[in-house]
Amino acid sequence: MDSPRKDIMEIMSFMSGLLVFVLLMVASACRPTIPDPAVETVVPSLPAPPATQLEPMATPLPGATLTPTIEPTATLTPEPAFKMCSPLALHPLEELPHIVGDPYNPPPPGREERHHGVDFGYYHWQERDSMLGEPVQSALPGVVASVLNDNYPYGNMVMVETRREDLLPELVSRLQIPEGESLYLLYAHLNLPPLVRLGQPVEACQPLGEVGMSGNTDIPHLHLETRLGPAGTIFESMRFYDTRATQEEMDNYKLWRTSGVFRHFDPMDLFTAN
Repeated sequence: MDSPRKDIMEIMSFMSGLLVFVLLMVASACRPTIPDPAVETVVPSLPAPPATQLEPMATPLPGATLTPTIEPTATLTPEPAFKMCSPLALHPLEELPHIVGDPYNPPPPGREERHHGVDFGYYHWQERDSMLGEPVQSALPGVVASVLNDNYPYGNMVMVETRREDLLPELVSRLQIPEGESLYLLYAHLNLPPLVRLGQPVEACQPLGEVGMSGNTDIPHLHLETRLGPAGTIFESMRFYDTRATQEEMDNYKLWRTSGVFRHFDPMDLFTAN
């Protein structure tokens, strides 16, 4: 009876030892592996990928509006075209030769008599029986060089200077205007004091007054004189054949009429081409 019991005890002892071994093995398998600090692990390094270069972008400020820049272009202003008008607004240039009442009849140099200009007038023309009150206008652009209020013999008068450089080259050549001189037009015997003042710029066709009978005349007509003389001359007043005339007024009259400094020519040469 003792022998089987002994065998059983040995088997149970073996099985206990085996169980302990198995448990130790399982416990060893579950424990984490702790690297030995004395052993250096070498990890091969891989080349870093090239960095991507990002172009900076302009960020507009809040509320700002980007407006494209437009370069200004030069604007060419055309030169105003030269213009010549009839001195009588109701009569075109081509009609002027038909209403000449007293033509240009120049005296010898330095003399006062005869006719230094041309008179436009009529007793009957188409539906009109008189020129009285017809509008008078500036034939050319220029500057007012004289204004008279009923001074004898011109009466109510306007004189306009047109500088040489403001005239067409062919007109300068035809009238033989030298450098430093201007063309002067005198409009006399106006009905009322002129509509312009001394030194005022005027345009071609700008109204100056009306045909009248002021000064040395007894019939309504426009007396027109054309002369060449020194540029920039101003006649503040002129008067002659009048006991009220001052010495300055008489000197100005003689300077204009008989001195030879201001040389008269036929006004029709201005309005009619050769």
